[in-house]
Amino acid sequence: MVGLRQKLSLGFGGLLLIILIIGIQSIIHLTKLGESIDIILRENYRSVIACQQMKEALERMDSGILFELLGYTQKGGELIHKNELVFEMALQVELNNITLPGEGEKAFHLQNLFSRYKTALKSVEDSRIPITVRCNAYFTELFPLFLQIKDTAGEILRMNQQNMSDANDLARNSAAAARKQMYILLFAGTIVAIGLFSSPAGGFFAH
Repeated sequence: MVGLRQKLSLGFGGLLLIILIIGIQSIIHLTKLGESIDIILRENYRSVIACQQMKEALERMDSGILFELLGYTQKGGELIHKNELVFEMALQVELNNITLPGEGEKAFHLQNLFSRYKTALKSVEDSRIPITVRCNAYFTELFPLFLQIKDTAGEILRMNQQNMSDANDLARNSAAAARKQMYILLFAGTIVAIGLFSSPAGGFFAH
């Protein structure tokens, strides 16, 4: 017959084993969740910020062009050239942070569009060209490129936001699965403990 000391040893040993299993499982799941969050911050969030910066810089460039066409050449030129640098820096960040399927194609298309935009911008900024010709070039060539660039940057932004949302859902589901697994282990531990601390003769104190 198993004595009281042996029962205690088996019971507490079994409980300790269950606690260790729960602890290890918790660490594994928390590590996975932490890695998912880290990926979101390092990759998708960086692209979202870069696209927002590109859109804002492009809008300021467009405002600068309108300033120039209205005769405020110095103010317009400052807006254009300052934000051209901002756009190119943000574009470079995006080109170096391609992580999603189809994102690379859109990013390189964006780069090509902006290159065409800068070429068209030169003729619109050239004060030697009659103002009517410059205005016509703005509305027929530059502004359509502006819209295409803005739309493409918006598409990349939304791709990354959606991936952030999907990753968040995955993290929530993983956390729910981890909790469910812990509950199962705790329930199993309770059953094991009852079995170890009980005997057909009536428990610990039956001899």
